[in-house]
Amino acid sequence: MKFIKQWLAVLPLSCVLAPAFSQNMNSPYSIYGIGDMDFRPYNRTSGMGGTGMAIRSSYYLVDNNPAAIAGLTRSFFTVDAAFTGKTVRYSGTPINADNSNNKDFWIKRLSLAVKINKFWASSVGFNQFSNVNYVLTGDKPVNGTTGSYNTYYEGDGGLNEYYWTNSVQLGKRLSLGLKSSIIAGSINQTETVADVNLSTPVSTQIQDYIGRSRFQAGAIYTQPVNKQWEVSLGGGFSPKIKMTSERTLTVTEGGTTVIEDEFIKSDRFYLPNTYAGGIAVKKQHKITYALDYTYEDWSSLKIKEQGWQLVSSSRISGGIEIPRMSTTWNRQAVEKGFFQIGGFFHNSYLQVRNEPIREFGFTAGLGGIIGSGLFYTLSLEAGSRGTTRQNLIKENYIQATFTFSYRDFLQSKGRKYN
Repeated sequence: MKFIKQWLAVLPLSCVLAPAFSQNMNSPYSIYGIGDMDFRPYNRTSGMGGTGMAIRSSYYLVDNNPAAIAGLTRSFFTVDAAFTGKTVRYSGTPINADNSNNKDFWIKRLSLAVKINKFWASSVGFNQFSNVNYVLTGDKPVNGTTGSYNTYYEGDGGLNEYYWTNSVQLGKRLSLGLKSSIIAGSINQTETVADVNLSTPVSTQIQDYIGRSRFQAGAIYTQPVNKQWEVSLGGGFSPKIKMTSERTLTVTEGGTTVIEDEFIKSDRFYLPNTYAGGIAVKKQHKITYALDYTYEDWSSLKIKEQGWQLVSSSRISGGIEIPRMSTTWNRQAVEKGFFQIGGFFHNSYLQVRNEPIREFGFTAGLGGIIGSGLFYTLSLEAGSRGTTRQNLIKENYIQATFTFSYRDFLQSKGRKYN
């Protein structure tokens, strides 16, 4: 018990990317804040670097901008699901042959959208907002002594976003939208001290339960230039919110539970004001060019801990889409598929040991019709995140995203006969 009291005195996680990490780690940088916050939309725009603030679709559920779902076809519903597989190669001083690779697979989102009438569209769904998954090893000093113990740090959990989006069409050119979300989940941090100088290992788990509502407003305006070309402008804004959490503590020594789910304190974490804008230039049935920019004002929140801090972030992305068209019996052009390329650069919100954690990637995608009412998209992303400076870790990755959409009539009034 004496050791436990000494250890609890230094309970807060004080390591900053300790000297090594386990083979089953997903992301070493998810140890900070509320984990890795994912900016990717995981929809039809994935092959364009996720560029879609000014893009709407009548068949696919494109919702980078809450206003975009007003472009769906009236009286149809769309069910959308996205899955992602990722392989990562790590490099840096803490890396060796035993922990240099990792693979993982997730369900990223599930949603349902309906164009209720000529003016109003609505959708509900959920997506992964942040992910925590790491295993680190290091040495932990003990208060009142000059010694230290071998310590293992493990984190898991994350937050999901559950949302309801509504969009209205005002005239032929303007659409407005509002995304109302609940961001909720739990984050677990476990520290295990297992040293030759200890008779039994001591494990401490801190669990944070987090939940808060969030809103995102958006608008898209489309202006035809001539008979062939049109330009769309899109914008979005999410205000700053304070996320509250309840923290509990569980301590075990060997197989004995010393403390179980004891409430420690209420804590808080902020999400910043976020501004996003985009432009899309489209030639009818030929090609689409798109560009997005997003800015998050993290610096004003002054979130800073030992060895790391959150700084204002920016992301720029661009992409090109080329549709594959066919002509129906009545000479109407119908999209049968598409091909995309794109890329992005993300100056992220995380700074560790005064080193900014940046990310960039290149994407390619395609999509089309599988069968009656069933559509697919497949995108590949190759990118890099982090740095090897200051004994940090760099991730080089390849990611594949699969999205499946089912579309059908919501209702049909039909014709009445006497």
